[in-house]
Amino acid sequence: MAVYETMSDQQLMDLFCSKDEVAFKELYNRYWETLLDSAFRRLGSIEQAEEIVQDIFVSLYLKQETLQIRTSVIGYLKNALKFKVLDVLRHQITHEKFVTHTLRAPGEYALTPDEILQIKELKEKIDRITQQMPEKCREVFLLSRAENLSNKKIATLLGISVSTVEKHIRKAMHILKDNFKGYNMELILLAVFLYKF
Repeated sequence: MAVYETMSDQQLMDLFCSKDEVAFKELYNRYWETLLDSAFRRLGSIEQAEEIVQDIFVSLYLKQETLQIRTSVIGYLKNALKFKVLDVLRHQITHEKFVTHTLRAPGEYALTPDEILQIKELKEKIDRITQQMPEKCREVFLLSRAENLSNKKIATLLGISVSTVEKHIRKAMHILKDNFKGYNMELILLAVFLYKF
C-alpha cells in the first residue's frame, strides 16, 4: 500500500482501469476528505455531503472499464461534485419557495415588502445566534459566509490552519442548524447575505 501512496493520480487511474482494487482505495483515501469539505460548504449538511461523495466514488467504480478522463483526476472529481451539488440544490429550491425568490440576482426583480421583512428577520436571528458563538468560531464563520473568503485565505488571515478553519465552520453551521430546524441553512445564508438593506 505504501508504494501506491507514492504514485501519481494518473498511475493510480491506469491501475484502477486494469481492475486494481488497491489503486481505487488509494484514490478514495487521497480525495474523499477534500470532496466532503467542498460539498459540506455548499450544502451545510454533513449527511448530504457524505452521500454525494459516496455516490461519486460508486459511479467512478462502476465506470471502471469505460472511464475516460481528459482532465486531471481531481478536476474530474470536482466537476462531478459540482453537478451533484447543483442537482441537490435544484431539488431543494423547488420545495423552498421563499429561498427560490430571495436567491434571484439583486436588482433583477423587486422584492415584495413581505420578502424584505422576512430577510431582515432572518438576518436579525442569525446575528443574534452568531453573537453567542465562541469568538473565533464567529470570526471564521463571518469571513467564510458574509465575506465569502476561502478557507485558505481565512487561515492565512487569522494565522491558523485550514483544518482549524474547517472545524470552526462546521461548529457554526451545527449551531445555526439547531436554531433553524426544517430549513436548508446554506440556502438561508445565501439569501440573507445576498441582500444589503
